[in-house]
Amino acid sequence: MFVIVLATSFLLMVGLAVDVAGHLHAMQEARATAREAARVGGQEVQTPTGVRGLGVVADPGRAAAAAEAYLYQAGVAGSASVTGPTSIAVTVTSTYPTKFLSIIGVTSLSATGSAQARITRSVEGVEQ
Repeated sequence: MFVIVLATSFLLMVGLAVDVAGHLHAMQEARATAREAARVGGQEVQTPTGVRGLGVVADPGRAAAAAEAYLYQAGVAGSASVTGPTSIAVTVTSTYPTKFLSIIGVTSLSATGSAQARITRSVEGVEQ
């Protein structure tokens, strides 16, 4: 009887560790995807303003669309918005399907990641 209780406890602990690690990985992946989508959106700037040397400003429509297109291609749900003349924010939401916690009725865990990109102008690596 003692061995059965001990073995069951051990399996539950291992299962919990597997699902917690999987959930952490899903959250890291969501943040990485959000960062990359924000970077992609940050490349969409208003060209005439930059060419005239008046600074670099995000093109609100194209920047958000580019970031959301990246999210779509990555196969994740999320949203992107231009939060200022030089910043873009992206939020990603995904789910981690549990492997062991489903035994107790928890079939999935939500994983959310967010990131923000700031558009800067640099010359030879020095921000201007």
